[in-house]
Amino acid sequence: MEANKTSASRILRVVIDARLMYYRRAGIAQYTRHLTRALAQSHTTFGVGQLSVLLDRRDRDTAWVPPGVSILRTVTPAHHRYEHVTLPFELLRYQSRFDVLHSPDFIAPRGRFKKVITIHDLYFLEHPEVMETVGKRYYGHMHRSARSADHIIAVSDFTRREITRLLPHVPEANVTVIHEAGASQLPVSALDAPMESLRYALFVGTFEPRKNLVTLLRALKELPEDVKLMVIGERGWGSSTPARIADELGLKDRVTFAGRVSDAELDRYYRGARMLVMPSLSEGFGLPVLEAMARGVPVVCSNGGALPEIAGDAALLHDPLDVAGLARLMRVVWTIDAVRSDYGRRGLQRTREFSWDSTAQATWRVYLGAHES
Repeated sequence: MEANKTSASRILRVVIDARLMYYRRAGIAQYTRHLTRALAQSHTTFGVGQLSVLLDRRDRDTAWVPPGVSILRTVTPAHHRYEHVTLPFELLRYQSRFDVLHSPDFIAPRGRFKKVITIHDLYFLEHPEVMETVGKRYYGHMHRSARSADHIIAVSDFTRREITRLLPHVPEANVTVIHEAGASQLPVSALDAPMESLRYALFVGTFEPRKNLVTLLRALKELPEDVKLMVIGERGWGSSTPARIADELGLKDRVTFAGRVSDAELDRYYRGARMLVMPSLSEGFGLPVLEAMARGVPVVCSNGGALPEIAGDAALLHDPLDVAGLARLMRVVWTIDAVRSDYGRRGLQRTREFSWDSTAQATWRVYLGAHES
């Protein structure tokens, strides 16, 4: 490709802010992990001098960091109250080691370097009630960050339209849509002990109001008692505790909360699921949809945000607040083998339209463009 021919002379040093990895494994952290691995595999094509990740000084989980990727440590944690003041000072000691800083978690720090940010969604701008104080303080820098960024990656066309609508000061030429992708198949590990396969529906996501787990629990209440639910994720924000709600609905024995899990464990839970259910009020992308499809697992998801864009005709869609409609679709997938098999095949076909290699190549082009701007 022409970009490859012209990039050999462009030696570029990029650092990716991965400090959030100390607190989170799902969502943006998952995106950061997959993207970094894909970037590391394709960096020689684009003449990159060095790829680094910025990690919290307490974070010892570095097994995911690809060989050849440098690790830079900071004292300032992700989402810290004074991050906007202290992080720029910390970056001064590293500034000679990078040309472009990529902030996958929306907010770019101040500093005299080129900045790329990823915006996943802007639901919180119109619904601040879904966030606690820490989130409001951090994402309150959204307008400043978007204005200062040399380029913005939107993970879907839906998110790009939201940027145009809610951040009108951002030039459309400064926004590039780069889709995420599903994870590669993980090798069978020692964690793949025998388990009751295909006997549960699976939910993957952070516990926060936008993920709409309450609607899923209410839908489960309408289904036969043999329908079980496995919930993978950790608490984000919001006062409603999913376990307490499940108990109040009489679902204590039908719902398992596995909490935060490793990549290998997550792979195991995907493979053992009868379906993935993602009832979100809105999503900027919806990575678990492709994660499930990549393993042939049928998907039931809402039509909120970018989910129809990502799922296409390979998932069964419902209104996010329609409890009865969600229960009906879950019952169909649970009970009819032909439907489950059909949507498993559709999902596998759909995932062929997304790849982390393509994502990485498009992201390198954004870095190069930002560096030259």
